[in-house]
Amino acid sequence: MRFAPLIIGAGVSVLALVGCSAGEGGSGEGAGHTVGATTYSRSFEFYQDIETGMDEEAAGEIEYRFQDPNGDLAAQTAEIEDFVSSGVDLVTMVPIDSDAAEAAGRMVTDAGIPLITVDIAITADVGQIAHIASDNHEGGAVAADKMNELLGGAGEVVVINNPAITSVVDRETGFTDRLAEVAPGISVVASQSGDSEREQAQAVAEDLLQAHPGVTGIFAVNDEMALGALQAVIAAGREDTISIIGFDASSEGIAEIASGDSAFKATVAQDPVEMGRTVTRTALAVLNGEDVDADIPVPVTLVDDTNHTEYAQ
Repeated sequence: MRFAPLIIGAGVSVLALVGCSAGEGGSGEGAGHTVGATTYSRSFEFYQDIETGMDEEAAGEIEYRFQDPNGDLAAQTAEIEDFVSSGVDLVTMVPIDSDAAEAAGRMVTDAGIPLITVDIAITADVGQIAHIASDNHEGGAVAADKMNELLGGAGEVVVINNPAITSVVDRETGFTDRLAEVAPGISVVASQSGDSEREQAQAVAEDLLQAHPGVTGIFAVNDEMALGALQAVIAAGREDTISIIGFDASSEGIAEIASGDSAFKATVAQDPVEMGRTVTRTALAVLNGEDVDADIPVPVTLVDDTNHTEYAQ
C-alpha cells in the first residue's frame, strides 16, 4: 500500500478515474460481469494505480463499479451494502481497518458473493476467496538488509508503524525478524504508530528522537510516514547522523533519494498497476468457476541510490 498523497491538478486521466466514484463503471461498459470495487482512498496515488491496472486488464470482460470511501470506514460499509443490494457478481475490497472490516466482509460472503481483498487483509476468515497484496514481509526483510548496510551492523533503530493495517504489520515483522537474524548489533528500541499520516508521524518521530537520542536509523512502514519522520530529523539537525527507510517508492520519496544529501536513504517499491491487473485476472478466474490461490503475493524491490532513476516519476 502506497501512502503518498498525490496532488491532483486538472489531469484528464485522473479525473476520468475519479469519475467512477459515484457508482459508474470503468472500462467494460456492457461487460458480462459487474464487480463492485471499494478502495482505501484515492488521495493516495498507490490506490489510483491499482484501479488503473484493474481497469486496463478488464478489457471489456468486467464492468467495474469503483467506489472511494476516502479512508472512512462507515462510507466503505455503505458502499458494500450498495454492492450487495444491487447484486454485483463479485466484490473487491481494500479494507480500511483489518479488524473492523469483518462485518462488511461477512455481508458480502453471506450474500453468496465472492470477495477478494486487495493490499490490506481482513483479520478474520469471513469466507474471502483470495487476498492479493505485495509480499510485505519480504519487503520488510529487504529494508532490514539495507538498514544493516547503512548502519554498518550497529546502532539503534525506531519503527513508525500502523498496527490497524495487516499489510504494514507484515512489513514491520519482516523488518524486525530479518534485522535480528543478520544484525544482532542493531537494536529496535521503540515502535510506535504514526496512523499513516505525515504530521502524526512527524510528531511521533520528534518524541522518539528525544526519548532515544542514540537513534541512527528509522524504518517507517510507508513513505508518507517516512517523509514525516524526515521533517523531524531535519528539525533536530540530524540529517547527517540518521538514515531513514520508507516503503512504497512514492514520487516524493524517490526525489529525496535522488537528491543525494537527504536522510531518506531507501524505500521499497511495490507494483500497484500489476497488483490491479492481478486482481482482474483473479476475479475473471473466479467468475469463470476456476480455482485460485488464497494468497497471491506481488513481488517488491528495494530502491536506493543505485537504481532510483528506474522508479522516478
